Amino acid sequence: MNKHHNRLSRAITRFVENPFTNLVKGIALFLIGLSEASRTFSEDVKHKQLRVGHGLIIIGFFSILGALPHLIDGLEASRRYFELRDRTARPDPDPAGGPENHDVRVQ
Repeated sequence: MNKHHNRLSRAITRFVENPFTNLVKGIALFLIGLSEASRTFSEDVKHKQLRVGHGLIIIGFFSILGALPHLIDGLEASRRYFELRDRTARPDPDPAGGPENHDVRVQ
């Protein structure tokens, strides 16, 4: 049973710390905050009042900012991987100039 709990714990941790999950969470919080704050914006400014929606905007914004570097690094690593894969899949051209310069006659 302990092994099952450890696997479940690791899976939950990977999900929660995943940059894509954090990006989606940040966008959701940001949009919910905007929705809440937009209803009462003029009253809040007039009375110099902060509400939950304003906090959600801030938390969402910083969650998005926190996820972006990880996503950018992941995209860069993917680009480098594909470049390396393409280079190893296609051998360098023959220094002799290609197949037209080879004598292919059977002797």
